[in-house]
Amino acid sequence: MVLTLELPVIETKQETPDVKSVKLGFDGQKFDYKPGQYMMMELDVDDPEKGNTRPLSIASSPTEDFLLFSTKISQSLFKQKYNSLRIGNKVKLKGPMGVFVLKEDAKEIIFLGGGIGITPFRDMIKYASDKKLPVKITLIYSNKTPDDIVYKDEWNVFERENPNFKVIHTITQEGTDWQGRTGRIDEAMIREFSSDINNTIYYICGPLGMVDSLSNLLKTMNIPLQNIKIEKFVGY
Repeated sequence: MVLTLELPVIETKQETPDVKSVKLGFDGQKFDYKPGQYMMMELDVDDPEKGNTRPLSIASSPTEDFLLFSTKISQSLFKQKYNSLRIGNKVKLKGPMGVFVLKEDAKEIIFLGGGIGITPFRDMIKYASDKKLPVKITLIYSNKTPDDIVYKDEWNVFERENPNFKVIHTITQEGTDWQGRTGRIDEAMIREFSSDINNTIYYICGPLGMVDSLSNLLKTMNIPLQNIKIEKFVGY
């Protein structure tokens, strides 16, 4: 059921140099949504070319008592307005929408995320942890630099909360002072963390190029098509 809501900003946070989070309170209007869905956000901007609404993935889990959105800030009128939101401002939303949702009865899930494409994965991982779902979950999260890791402080917390969850960070830009994995997500990395590649559900979310290349890679690995779920982030 698609709802139209107007909710207040209760917190804002600069996640990375170019990613901003906004937390909205339910204000007595709590509603049901599935982990991984998105909302249409409407802001008071006059942009004849691109309009005043954008689809934003819900980054908070249905088990939390707030709605969390995070997005990459650009020079667009919409993103600049989003960036200027303050506590107490009201935000119009329409939703929830989308079928890129958590398969709760899966035995094993691997999330392949890039940059701001992490938002629906935070939602799904937090939900799986809170609900204590017996599903093995691995997040392989690719960023240019360590400073670009969104929700950096939360991943270790989720690992401690959920013994079935593991996060793997990989950094693609050379020359950074990074002691962990480097390079783009590739077949070797996917195979390393898949217990049974034919019975694992793969979710891919991020920039268009990354989603296309990883979905093509999984197909060349003969992963069944029904086990590949994709969400493309455009125009951010």
